[in-house]
Amino acid sequence: MGKYRTRTSFGAAVIAVLLAIHTRAESTSADPSVETQPAPSETTTEAAPAQSVSTPLPAKNNHRLFQHTAYPDAWTAAQKSNRPILLYVTMSGCPHCERMIEETYHLPNVEQMVSQSFESVYVSRKTHPRLVKSLKVKWFPTTVLVGTNNKVMDVIEGYVDAKTFQRRLKVGLASADSSTQTR
Repeated sequence: MGKYRTRTSFGAAVIAVLLAIHTRAESTSADPSVETQPAPSETTTEAAPAQSVSTPLPAKNNHRLFQHTAYPDAWTAAQKSNRPILLYVTMSGCPHCERMIEETYHLPNVEQMVSQSFESVYVSRKTHPRLVKSLKVKWFPTTVLVGTNNKVMDVIEGYVDAKTFQRRLKVGLASADSSTQTR
């Protein structure tokens, strides 16, 4: 497991943000300028306070693979199905994001693993700017695997080929399954 680094501060930020999104609903507007202009406080290392996190507008999900367009829906489904959550974070006009969808996610083996093993969420930087900022996503695409206990299991940054992606998903699933834990 030494090959995959654990980002505990990132994990703590994700948990705080995702719980805040799940429990608090505020309205927000999708600002088209978010795509090209970074927020002034983007370099901060702390997660956004819970009161500043809002329920995002639904992302445009043209990919049948992703079951949800908002984290609260995926969280509710994960609690019912006892499956971990896969967050796919993208932005419009990202060639690596589209390449990952077409060359990795849509391969039959990967598509089957994602659809049968995860509650998947399509998160766009444009429609979920506060979530993306709070998660400190710097590379697109980014895939975040979150366990049913709301802990981050893995963060996969950038384009990843299908073979490597499947291996990372399997490791994530094994870490989510308490029967595979030896300690």
